[in-house]
Amino acid sequence: QGVESGRPLRGQRGQIAPQARYKGAIPANVIGHREEEPRSFRPVDEVLQIPPSLLTCGGCQQNIGDRYFLKAIDQYWHEDCLSCDLCGCRLGEVGRRLYYKLGRKLCRRDYLRLFGQDGLCASCDKRIRAYEMTMRVKDKVYHLECFKCAACQKHFCVGDRYLLINSDIVCEQDIYEWTKINGMI
Repeated sequence: QGVESGRPLRGQRGQIAPQARYKGAIPANVIGHREEEPRSFRPVDEVLQIPPSLLTCGGCQQNIGDRYFLKAIDQYWHEDCLSCDLCGCRLGEVGRRLYYKLGRKLCRRDYLRLFGQDGLCASCDKRIRAYEMTMRVKDKVYHLECFKCAACQKHFCVGDRYLLINSDIVCEQDIYEWTKINGMI
């Protein structure tokens, strides 16, 4: 799909990538919303059989005379006109997703802020906002800053080994000492 085929992109549905999970509702499971990737920049004359001057922008309602344009929510857009209705950030940039619910175009952060569910950190018991990045271990969710060794307070890097004991995370170097101090040996 997209640039190679010349067909409009359809909304992608599915899970959030494991390396960037967010606590709260997974957008694909929310009823009545559409999620699209409006990043398919294509020359007007390659896609349409009609003159570009007949296309109307869904934002400014002006004709689209530009060589490149976006298609989202079954409308055509100038690159600068496709923006989040709340914060105004541009939704046409590569890697951005557009969420459409209740007639509003939203960026991921604003969508999760309005419709996501907050949770609690397994380490500090403080609230985790739906739009915050988190670390997950089994059914436990942690703020990024709380995902550290309970013994030495060292933050983990990719590939570091650890053990989950109740809600405590212990690095490989401190496992023996931690279990001994807490009466587990």
